Amino acid sequence: MSVYTPLSHNQLATVLDGYGFRLLDFRAASHGIENSTFLIEAEDSHQQPAPLVLTVFETLDHNALTPYLALLGHLAKQALPVPAPLQNHDGHDQITVAGKPAVLMPRLPGEHDFAVDLDRCRQVGALLARLHQCDTAPLQTLPDERQRLERLATHLHQLPDEHREGATALLSDWQARPTGTTLIHGDLFRDNLLWQQGRISALLDFYNACLDYPEYDLAVTLNDWCVDSNGKPVAEREQALLESYREFGGQVDDSLLLEALAVAALRFWLSRLAGPVSAQSEGQGSKDPEEFARIFQWRIAALAG
Repeated sequence: MSVYTPLSHNQLATVLDGYGFRLLDFRAASHGIENSTFLIEAEDSHQQPAPLVLTVFETLDHNALTPYLALLGHLAKQALPVPAPLQNHDGHDQITVAGKPAVLMPRLPGEHDFAVDLDRCRQVGALLARLHQCDTAPLQTLPDERQRLERLATHLHQLPDEHREGATALLSDWQARPTGTTLIHGDLFRDNLLWQQGRISALLDFYNACLDYPEYDLAVTLNDWCVDSNGKPVAEREQALLESYREFGGQVDDSLLLEALAVAALRFWLSRLAGPVSAQSEGQGSKDPEEFARIFQWRIAALAG
């Protein structure tokens, strides 16, 4: 995670005191690009180890953050490997740190591991199937991915001439579809999972979650997990992930998935073009737009037949 809002030891110690923890050590997380995240070693009031994560939100305000936190609590109660926000002594699951909204959560076990094999693809497919079958009735209204796509469409002019017309038509056709009603993660890249002894131990970063088609969520995931370094789809990985997804109760419209794969590739190409590295950030910064330019070329060619 790129850190846009550096915090001192004293600042973090004060934050943790409001929850009854004592700060021992911390470091900035190194994955992701949207918020400032700190991995914290602490002790609870019984002097027991308490690994924590503090996220400071760089774009969401307190009101926008509320439905996401309710979602995390809802999913944690359904035994998904999702961290639920902690409440401070005042009963709040949101606080303000350095003038920005912030949330403290338990740090679930496991580590980032970016290796990909067929077994991991099968685990990801099974996890998505579980998520997509979650009851959405208790949820608060989440932001609409179609609104994000509408904003990103203002960057279509940045695409190369040979792709601009086709990308514009593709996005227009997708936006004309009615919105789906399935809960989706919307950002299940490899840096949003933790692993422990070869098994998924945590699913992170639900701040792109919304209601839409499960095929769109699958497309976002397949475009990260199931392509090679040139953006070319790896059929064996795709097959493993989708077979597991179906085995655990997920349903897939193959023609809709084909279109969603191109739309999802375009979405992240545009978002990377729209998000240059901040001069104030410490760490990873924005990712390379050309990665998704290559994936888009494969996906749009497959869609064209």
